[in-house]
Parts: sequence; structure tokens; C-alpha cells
Amino acid sequence: KRDTMEDDLPKIDRWHSEPLDVHTWSDHPEIKVLCNDLYDQTGMSSLEPKGNRKAKRTVKGSLRVLILDLYVKWLKDPSLSIGFSKTKSSYKVGSRYNGLYIPEKIIEVEALLVDAGYVEELPHFHSRTRQGSSYTTRLRHTETLTELFRELTIDLHDIDTHTNEECVILHDKYVDDPDDNTNRKIEYKDEELSPDELVLVNTLRGQLRAYNNLLKHTFIDIPSYPSSTFARTIKYGKYAGRKQVISLGPDNKFVTRVFNEGLAAKWQRGGRFYRGWWQQIDKEDRAKIYINDKPTLEVDFKAFHPNLLSNELGVKLSGDPYDLGRLVLPDVITTEEKQRDYVKLLVLMGINADSDKKAYQAFRNNDRKDKLGQSLTDLQLGLLLDAFMCKHPQFKGVLNTGQALKLMNIDSQIANMVLDHFTNKNISVLCIHDSFIIRYDKEPELRQILDQATHQVTNSIIDHDIKNVRNIHTGKVTGNIKGYEEPVVVEFNMPIRIDPTSQYLDRKAKFTKWLELSGNYLS
Repeated sequence: KRDTMEDDLPKIDRWHSEPLDVHTWSDHPEIKVLCNDLYDQTGMSSLEPKGNRKAKRTVKGSLRVLILDLYVKWLKDPSLSIGFSKTKSSYKVGSRYNGLYIPEKIIEVEALLVDAGYVEELPHFHSRTRQGSSYTTRLRHTETLTELFRELTIDLHDIDTHTNEECVILHDKYVDDPDDNTNRKIEYKDEELSPDELVLVNTLRGQLRAYNNLLKHTFIDIPSYPSSTFARTIKYGKYAGRKQVISLGPDNKFVTRVFNEGLAAKWQRGGRFYRGWWQQIDKEDRAKIYINDKPTLEVDFKAFHPNLLSNELGVKLSGDPYDLGRLVLPDVITTEEKQRDYVKLLVLMGINADSDKKAYQAFRNNDRKDKLGQSLTDLQLGLLLDAFMCKHPQFKGVLNTGQALKLMNIDSQIANMVLDHFTNKNISVLCIHDSFIIRYDKEPELRQILDQATHQVTNSIIDHDIKNVRNIHTGKVTGNIKGYEEPVVVEFNMPIRIDPTSQYLDRKAKFTKWLELSGNYLS
């Protein structure tokens, strides 16, 4: 519940929005009463179907989904708006990705809310040149609706923002942004799958549902944060510079797996785990995450995709593969540290891209603030890449040929085995593709399972390391083991503890209370 009253709202910012979540639902009595009142006051009975035809989702049901999503976004940030499509094809009642059967009737529901003064709009924008982007209508609560929201006591824990939501998603091709729904998600039916594919997909879905259920009942937070939401500016990629509001609450812990290249790829391309707020924050902030009120460690593989690719080519990488040992462009890139960063980025872009030109362009687009990186020409980047392949000749003819989706499928198989192992033990581990966050006391088991899973999938082992800064301690160890008969001074590390804010303690207490009421407990 918001404990402060916002000032007059600024104008709707088209960039500061999130898509309508058609899986938001709650049976809380307060929401039922509010939606019944709005239904009556806006004359929504006029939208009811004529005759005996019964829709899968009633008008009141569509209204509840829209009001709940407006309320969730208001709780997160009063200035946040909803990206709302007014295209009827956006609401396919039989879609795998519309688990609450929200019909096109929701467009008329929204229109009546606007007419009655409960919702305000920023009209859609359509680029006629096809070179610019087009944007859906943006919606936001008005002050009239805000007054009704302030009377509610319903909390985010009382709202399920992922009701009947599909967690195994099929895309038409590779995209960086798993939330880009425009002509990306592909419908698939069980009868379209072979018997083996059906078993695979059902197994993966069952594992992921169990994992999401565990996450739902796990307290994942950052003790130093005074609020459960915070704003960040996106640093890299095509959305660099945009503001993003991130919730650390129960509305932002749902994880999906995204497979690529449609049914023709037979679920062998992509498959990575996406979403979960820990994937949306900077690495410096990830080091501050606590799981069930205990500090964590992040373990990641070293040069994972280059190692996977090189192992496939029969060559084991050693040392730092991105260190060329000399400056290739000394008049342009003057330090080996900067050169290493560029070589790493260029190689990773080369693994993703299917041509030299696309790899070089992706390199320059990665960081708009890096003027030096943006200034490097195709010829200069080619010289850097040639120097890398001179050191590692096995990559010649392999980079810039679209290897990413195959390698992503391999790392997703490893991640799935790791997550499934710990889910079966009721231990939450967070995945950021090829790195994993777990309670610090579970680190040895995590690293053991990483090795086992990697060997099982690739028949090889890839080194991994801990990313967190830790407190270093020394102590004396003695015993009846050879070499330790006399006390030996050993070094050991402990996580850096974070003093919790009072707001964090409140969030923990609220979560614990919810667990008790739902018949669970915090371990």
C-alpha cells in the first residue's frame, strides 16, 4: 500500500510504460467491490453479449484484469503507464499466451473507463515511413481512480500477476528482448508436436512451474533498498537511455524459457531463462541480493560461449582468451585493458551475428556513450578480430556465422539441470544465463552441480568463478590429516553483510506473514 500521496501527475511519458499484463488476477473482496461499482457507474452492462451466447471471460472479468494491472503499476510508480493495444487481433481468446481468455471486448471496457474519467490516454503513434517505431496507446489512472486506489488495502501478495501464464515460449527468431511481443511469439499446439517433442516440452514446463512456485514462496530482496521499486536508466542496447522501473516484489519473479526459430528448430535453438528482476539490474546491485534473508554469491562461467564453441572444435582454451598480449591498434586503443574489453565484446557479437557487417554494427550500437567504440571502423574491428583468430585459429570461419542460438540451447540445458536440482531440494537459485546466484553457504554444492551438468551436456568442464567482493579472513587449522598435524594458517572468505533498512524489514515481515497465511514458511 502506498503510504504517501503523489503530487500532480506529469504528462504520460510514452517511453515510461509497460505492456498490459493480461494474466493479472485476484479474488480479493476489495477488488470485487471496486470493479462492481465501476461496472455499474460506467454502464458496462451495455457490453454484455446478446442472446444465450456465453463468453469464456465476462465483461466484469476483463474489467478486473485492467483495473488490477492499473493498480499494480500505480503501486510500483504512479507515473508509470500501460501500453494498451486497440487492435482486436491482440486479444486471441484461444491463444496459448492468453491464459485468462481476455477478449477484444476489453477495448470497449477501456473506452468506457476513459469516457467516465477513470482512465486517461496518450494516443497511439504509427510511423508512416516504416523506418521509425510505432507505439500503442498509453493508459494511466486519473486522479478520480487514484482516490479509489488509496482506499484499498490489497497488497501485491494478494494479486497473482501470472495467472495461467505460459512459461515455455516459442519465438519466430532470435531477439534480444524477451518482452518484445510484436510478431515474435508463435502459437503451438500439442497435436503439432511429435511424441518426443511433446514429452520434452511438458517436462520442461513442469520443471519450470515447480521452479516458479518455489520463487513465489522465496523472499528475494536487497536489504539496503528503502523501496521495493527503483528506477534505473538502461545503459546498453537499442533502449539505452530509457528509464525503467523495476519491482523487487512478487509481481516480478516469474521466469520463462524462450525457444527460437519456431517449430522447425525442434526446440533445439535458444531455450534460455528470462525475466525475474535479478536479470534486470546491474551486476553491482546483484551482489547485494539476499535470499531468505541470507547473503548470496554469484558464480559465473569464464568466457562461457567461446569455451563451448572451442570445445566443440576440439581445442581447449587456456588463460584469458581475450588477452592478445599486444596492442593491435596502438594509435587508437592505448591500453590493453580497453582492448581486452573491445575484443571480448567483438567476439561475443561475432558469436551472435551471422555476418561481419552485423557484428561490427552491433558492436558500435552496444554503448552509445562510448565514443571511441562507436568510432571504430569495420576495418579496425576486422583487425582486432583477425588478431583474436590468429591467437585462436580454431575460430576462423566460425565467428559471424550465427552460432548464438545453438550455444544458448547448450547453456540453457545446463541451467535447467542446475535449477531443477536445487528446486527438488527446495533451494532457490537465480539464473542470469551463464551465471547463478545462491545463498553463500550453498556455493560448494552449486559449483559441484555446475561441473556435473556441464560435463553431462558437453562432455567437458569449463572454469567458473565468484563475482562478488568478499571479506577475507585467516585462521589456523589443525587435525590428524597429513600436512595439518601442526596448525596451518589458511585463508577463507565470508560475504559482506548489508545493514538492512527499516523498509526491508517491513517487506520481510509482510512476506513472512503472507507465507504463514498461505500455509508455508520461510526456511
